[in-house]
Amino acid sequence: MHPIPMLYRFTASGPTPERALAAATAEDTARHHDPFVRRADLTTVRRVVVVPDRAPLRAVAAGYVNDSYASFEGADGGPLCEDDAEWLADRLIEDDDRRIRDGAAGALLLDVPGAEPSWLFFGWSLQAD
Repeated sequence: MHPIPMLYRFTASGPTPERALAAATAEDTARHHDPFVRRADLTTVRRVVVVPDRAPLRAVAAGYVNDSYASFEGADGGPLCEDDAEWLADRLIEDDDRRIRDGAAGALLLDVPGAEPSWLFFGWSLQAD
């Protein structure tokens, strides 16, 4: 049987995106395997790439994509609201962005209250066994 590519997108918190991903991977790996629920194998993620570029969101603000979408107004690298992060992650996946190819997890910093930074992770993996 050939491995099935799986899209993943989830939120995790940690002092760094690498540590947040490692904690999420450990938690996911420890979960009971349900053969009827497909899930990505996060252990196959090779590295984390923090995406600081908000260019697609600026295009939305300028009216080039969907005028009804209320887009992010902050600086590159700054935290995003969850809606903007979800939208941006979708665009980067659909555009096959070079930063999340070859087993890298994209990470977007979220603007959520908490003791540690929260990150939206997204990318492609193989299906977990």
